[in-house]
Amino acid sequence: MTETNEATGQRDRSPAYPIIPLEAALQRLAEFDTHFKRTPARSQKVGDAWGIKAKAYADRTVAALRYFGLLEYQGAGKDRSVTVSEDGRKYLRAQQEETKREVVKAAALRPKQIAKFWSSWGKDRPADAACLDELVIKDGFSEAGARDFLKVYDSTITYAGLSESDKMVHDLVGSEERDHAEDEEESPSDQHQPLKKAKLMADERELTTGLLAKDASFRLIVTGQIGVKEIERLIQKLEIDKEILADYPWNNKDEEAAN
Repeated sequence: MTETNEATGQRDRSPAYPIIPLEAALQRLAEFDTHFKRTPARSQKVGDAWGIKAKAYADRTVAALRYFGLLEYQGAGKDRSVTVSEDGRKYLRAQQEETKREVVKAAALRPKQIAKFWSSWGKDRPADAACLDELVIKDGFSEAGARDFLKVYDSTITYAGLSESDKMVHDLVGSEERDHAEDEEESPSDQHQPLKKAKLMADERELTTGLLAKDASFRLIVTGQIGVKEIERLIQKLEIDKEILADYPWNNKDEEAAN
């Protein structure tokens, strides 16, 4: 998906991914914030922040920032507008570089396709030819889309400064939350309303969220520095909780039904 193709309204049917890498997305975020201040932008006017007249390309730029979790939609239908997300505001307003880097690392792995191949490739991915074959033959990318995706992937991973320890944490906490922006962009629903989240306390941050079942979800709130050792302790704690919950009556319904 090249910017030229987007500007002329041509759409590559490769799996959805950001058309710009993370560093460029953060620059677009700052430009959006400068132009619209704290006022939500109407979808038809979003391109004004970047001097983009072609609505199709403006929409795809918004989609890219949404993939990274930097922008979000408010409202529905004709009343739908675009605004800076909680993480986007955190990045723009943070005074400490460490806080900004936390947002950058989290944003880098929000797009579903980047997260997917980071899990298997890591920092030192295979040679271009091998990656292109995997993308085109196994994952439905066009040749042009595969080449463009590799550029976005390499630039994003490098800019975020991701390491093998980040890969281990990412693999452990899951990736359900990444599906939403891509799925909505491919099949938009005017009935969708963003979920309201409880406000975080001082020094708290959301490490990950996701679905556990059709009617169950989780939100992991942490404080302080979280690394591989802390995640391993969390896994041990969950294993203990699993053993305790296994004795609860409602967890034996399936066995009783089978008998």
